[in-house]
Amino acid sequence: MFEVLKQLKPHFKKYKWHYVLYGLCLILSGFTDIFIPRILGKFIDAIVSGIMNRHILWSYSLQTAVAIILMYIICYIWGYGLFSKAYELQWNLRKKLMEHFLLSRSPYFEKFRTGDLIARGTQDISTVASSTSYGLMVLMDGTIFISALILVMAFTTNIWLTLAAVIPLCPMVYLFEVQGRLVDSRYEKSQETFSQVNNEVLEMVDGIRVIRAYVKEDLFVENFKKQTTDLYQKNIDVEKANALFGPVVKFFEGVSMIVALALGSFLVAKGKITVGDMVSFQMYLSMMIWPLMALSELVLLMRRGNASMRRYQEVLKATDDITRTTQKPAAQMGVIEFKNYSFHYPKASENQLDSIDLTIKPKSTLGIVGKIGSGKSTLVKQLINQYAPGSGQLLMDGEPYHHYCDADIRHNISYVPQENILFSRSVRDNIRFGKQEASEEDILKAVELASFTKDLKHLSDGLDTLVGEKGASVSGGQKQRIAIARALIKNSDLLILDDSLSAVDTKTEQAIIENIKLYRSNQTNIIISHRLSAVKGADEIIVMDRGKIVERGKHQELMNLKGWYYEQFKRQELKGEGRADENY
Repeated sequence: MFEVLKQLKPHFKKYKWHYVLYGLCLILSGFTDIFIPRILGKFIDAIVSGIMNRHILWSYSLQTAVAIILMYIICYIWGYGLFSKAYELQWNLRKKLMEHFLLSRSPYFEKFRTGDLIARGTQDISTVASSTSYGLMVLMDGTIFISALILVMAFTTNIWLTLAAVIPLCPMVYLFEVQGRLVDSRYEKSQETFSQVNNEVLEMVDGIRVIRAYVKEDLFVENFKKQTTDLYQKNIDVEKANALFGPVVKFFEGVSMIVALALGSFLVAKGKITVGDMVSFQMYLSMMIWPLMALSELVLLMRRGNASMRRYQEVLKATDDITRTTQKPAAQMGVIEFKNYSFHYPKASENQLDSIDLTIKPKSTLGIVGKIGSGKSTLVKQLINQYAPGSGQLLMDGEPYHHYCDADIRHNISYVPQENILFSRSVRDNIRFGKQEASEEDILKAVELASFTKDLKHLSDGLDTLVGEKGASVSGGQKQRIAIARALIKNSDLLILDDSLSAVDTKTEQAIIENIKLYRSNQTNIIISHRLSAVKGADEIIVMDRGKIVERGKHQELMNLKGWYYEQFKRQELKGEGRADENY
């Protein structure tokens, strides 16, 4: 039942003396609680026996006041300490999980949906942390405090009365264990459904424009109702299991009270115990209500904590299945070679790249064109190490590409993917993301190179304009050019534009291409485009189809072949500026 606490052993070891102090404070707080009924019992015995006087009155009153003040101070110490350390644990767990996310590649994120990761990184971590704060408190109250109560009842009142009152409580231990297993399974199912609801919400928010465009609001509302109803039902199932704990405690506590009252009255009548002892005993028995409830709370907390810890560990232990043997420094990008290279995605059965032979020389520009799904993006993804290497050879300066330090490789590459991701910040911050130390002059230069200067003048706050969630407040073309400016300001050895000019007009496209030619003439560039005009001036152009290179050469050489490139180029010429017929 305490697997979650065992998993958190490093945390407890790090703050060992803190938790020792909090534990001692909890124990001392419990004994202070126990001390007050004992004083009250003596107070009543003094009244009954007729020996009460001013000295005894002031003595017992002062002892009670000191106990209450001491209890307040001690409770503050352990309360602040336990719960502050729980928040620190949450911070550490989330930091560790975020580091794992940032270091993981695409295959990892194919194993989990976004909403599921959010649920595990928020609610599950909070539940785990609760096991170390509130959980430890009820653990102490449900074990040490209740044991101390029983011992005090036995040795200060009557051992047989104590046994008679405690024995009816024993069956609860078994019932708690049985009920705890039921809570565990139901809570884990509830959390899984909560993750699914998170996923649904995220998808609806991201796709709200498409949903409205296709008039599918009612369908999504109905589907969401079904999912939330399912979550509601699973939460109700959890609460049904939880609700049984309270009545069980109340029932057995009631039986214990009746037994104690009957036998206690008999012992008072026989002179075995005093009236004060009887009152103290009843107070002790009443004080056992919380520890008994704490036992049920303990079972619930630990079961939930175990389930949440398993879910947390599952995402933390999952990997992207990419292993690296060596980490050779890569000061700059060299000659990149694909030799009979083939690749398929982890969940695919067929190759997306098939027998690729290609050399990318430094300070050259490579154009990649082809039909949709021909493998263009897959080819460049091999250079940014998003997946484990395929078969054949991928080399840089004769050394296996994956032997180079991944951080160095990423530092040397500026990549603009098809889906241009902007952060919910200003235009300035999004561009500066490529180079944190960039000056205002650097930012304006990148804006000019990305042909974004005119658009910038029309934005309400210029560079300080907020782009909104995922760039929602700017157009598709503006979003692409901000992403290009972010890549250009980094000024890396290798620039990869993966169909990053699709949302701009031909004139703007040509301006950006000319700027890249001029500004990056001594650096390597890879341009993927469906508009052949974007790659016309490249040092080499390759045409891909079904994962293979079917044509290669300079623009005029490919025109002379009169193959796919020739036909597409003529089609686009007829359209004036035209986008390629992508399905042709």
